[in-house]
Amino acid sequence: MENEDKEKLIAAKIIPLLVIVGISALLWFIEPPEGLTLPAFHTAIIFVAMIAAIITNTLPMGAIALTGVAIYALLRAGGEESAAEAIGVPLSALNNLVIWMIVIAFLIARSFSKTGLGRRIALLLLGKFGKSTLHVAYCLGVADFFISPITPSNAARAAIISPIADALAKVINSKDRKLGQYFISSTSAMNDASSIGCMTGAGANIALLGISATVLGIELSFSNWLQYLLLPALFLLLTIPYILYKVIGPQTRATPEAKQFAQQELDKIGPLTMAESKLLLVFIALLVMWVGGQTLGIHTTTAAITGLSLLLLTGVLNWEDVKTEKGAWDTLIWLGIFVGMAKQLQIFGFIDWVGNNVASIISAGAGDSQPIITLSMMMAFYMCTAYFFASATARIIAVTPIILQTLVILGISPMIALLSVAGIGCVASNLTAYSHVRNSLLMGYGYHTSNEWMKIGLVIAGAGSVIFMTTGMIWWQVLGV
Repeated sequence: MENEDKEKLIAAKIIPLLVIVGISALLWFIEPPEGLTLPAFHTAIIFVAMIAAIITNTLPMGAIALTGVAIYALLRAGGEESAAEAIGVPLSALNNLVIWMIVIAFLIARSFSKTGLGRRIALLLLGKFGKSTLHVAYCLGVADFFISPITPSNAARAAIISPIADALAKVINSKDRKLGQYFISSTSAMNDASSIGCMTGAGANIALLGISATVLGIELSFSNWLQYLLLPALFLLLTIPYILYKVIGPQTRATPEAKQFAQQELDKIGPLTMAESKLLLVFIALLVMWVGGQTLGIHTTTAAITGLSLLLLTGVLNWEDVKTEKGAWDTLIWLGIFVGMAKQLQIFGFIDWVGNNVASIISAGAGDSQPIITLSMMMAFYMCTAYFFASATARIIAVTPIILQTLVILGISPMIALLSVAGIGCVASNLTAYSHVRNSLLMGYGYHTSNEWMKIGLVIAGAGSVIFMTTGMIWWQVLGV
């Protein structure tokens, strides 16, 4: 039986891979469409094949990225004259400072799970404010926001917050299934809201920044991101837990057990440890360097490396922790390669070509619509693409360059386009049980069927998009964007 399962699993991966390779090989030998050069067409074929391999889950993203590099270099897809140039082009973004910043942030994030400080923060908030079901949801959301600056994996934050939410649901009223459903749904929604509010709150944000620098020529600092996106994210924190409270309707309202649970758990872990104290001080110093970086003359990547060095020097982390943080090194490989490939597509004019064609189709259908209507239509389309991707980052890499370029061609401010995509890309991650790797973890608690998740996810994504875009557009106008 096990052998049959293995054979089915292999077939499920091999067959899509063979189809992708076959279609790519056929396309390779046809003439490029009008308006595209041969290097642009060949690079696009490899890039699209890599995205298709990710969507069909044939190989891990890092393996797909490296395979794409090998194919690009061997075939000299971009028309490079030398072998060194052919391999250097797809690897050109591995020296990207923003990518290195997120890699270092991954390493720093390990200290939160190692010391338990993230869990302590959530418990302290619950012990102080968790007197009702709604207040508990807000406490869990605030805890997620608090640790987001140095936890670039929102799946990792969910792994810190969700066990507390699950335990609370069981302690408060194990018979009220909707209580657990509400806590977990709110945890998922706030996980994405915190990702919007902080540049380092999600690895997908860094992918977006790499693409925006390539396509739009816009580079945002840590403080710029906070200035533009923290306020709309806080509105999501204020409103979405209440909306879900009304939609899901848990029977349990008062939660005195939450404070008792928090106190019992805090008693178990004892007073603040030396490692937690050190981490807290480094965390504060890191925020000061990130927020005040322009004034202090400190680059965000320099600040991240300084923070990691302090954690190593003080013994909060050791070098084994750094070496074994697989997520960081995995991100460096695949993100660096995909951003490098996207940069080549921009240089060769492929993204402009696609953007112009998409903009022509939209213009023909929308006529003389106001820019805000065009922006709303494009964001609705972008949100719906989450139904077709099992990775938020893959969705950003595949779709965002075209979305951004099309919006600019249609007359939308490049900065407005970038900020809109940053928010909608995050809230869309709740649409299905497979739209984000975190969703599988949260589904595992057993409070949702797939159908229930999709219904609640549509509420989170729909309401979240309206709230984000409304507050965002008002706030960005105030800032003069």
